[in-house]
Amino acid sequence: MTNPILLAVDGGATKTTISVRSCIGECIFEKTATGSNYQAIGIEQVEKLIEQLLIDIYNSTKLKTINVAVFAMAGIDTEQDLTIVKEMIINAIEKSPLSINTIIVENDVQATLLGLVDSNNCGALIISGTGAICFATDHEDNVYRTGGWGHRTGDEGSGYWIGKEIVNSLFRLEDGRNQTPTILKELVFEKLNIKNTEQLMTWLYAPDYTNAKLASISAVLPKAVELSDEVALTISQQAAKELAELAVSTLKKLPSIDESFTLFLNGSIFRYHPYILSQFQRLMNDHFPMIHFHLCEEPPIEYIVRRAKNRGLPL
Repeated sequence: MTNPILLAVDGGATKTTISVRSCIGECIFEKTATGSNYQAIGIEQVEKLIEQLLIDIYNSTKLKTINVAVFAMAGIDTEQDLTIVKEMIINAIEKSPLSINTIIVENDVQATLLGLVDSNNCGALIISGTGAICFATDHEDNVYRTGGWGHRTGDEGSGYWIGKEIVNSLFRLEDGRNQTPTILKELVFEKLNIKNTEQLMTWLYAPDYTNAKLASISAVLPKAVELSDEVALTISQQAAKELAELAVSTLKKLPSIDESFTLFLNGSIFRYHPYILSQFQRLMNDHFPMIHFHLCEEPPIEYIVRRAKNRGLPL
């Protein structure tokens, strides 16, 4: 294959990034649009979104053929999900001007992990952003997953979970069920430009509510932790504990872990909450003293591009 053209899609719950690259890494086209988790916005909307992004590629580049495309999509949690998402993507491609030779459809975290580790190497990736999930792969390319069960029943330690814990603490304070004063009240009210708990209730149950909006509340936590706020410290410690349990459960599924094993960390909670990061690493070292940590600095789309380049397999 000479000069193959690669396409990578990072289809998250909050946003969707699509990128077209040459085999040497040159960015030919890149665009970010709204989220593409079909469980959140529906099958028809995701199809339309992907179709339009593919049309945008053609209109901008006049490319007709893509050699390998990786669609790394949120919302692929079961075999049924995978079947649904594959059908959506194939429908979108058929309606677009593009022809794609090799199509890979995977859970977004799985695709990111396979882009992070070299072929036949093992490693694990834990992500804590709006949600929380962990994947691991062994030397035989087997993939193991823990978490990612969604906000209705899981996502402990995620931005959504932290946001919910913060808001819950403010409602408990308002009721008198919690007597511990907290700077979180002032920080949340300032962030949302509100003045009282009634307005917080209105914001929380507004028609335009999304999990991502509640997750955004987590951004106030580091400041409160810096001020040694007791409530903030408790929430942070519990978040670190939940994330450590998620990672430990995943790593225990692997046949073995050697001294070169790396746990990749990604997502806003690891990047912007230093106290949670340090507590998480301490808890992980209690179980796996020789484990290496790597905080991902690049956006997920870069690792998905590597998945397309290095590990592409037919659909």
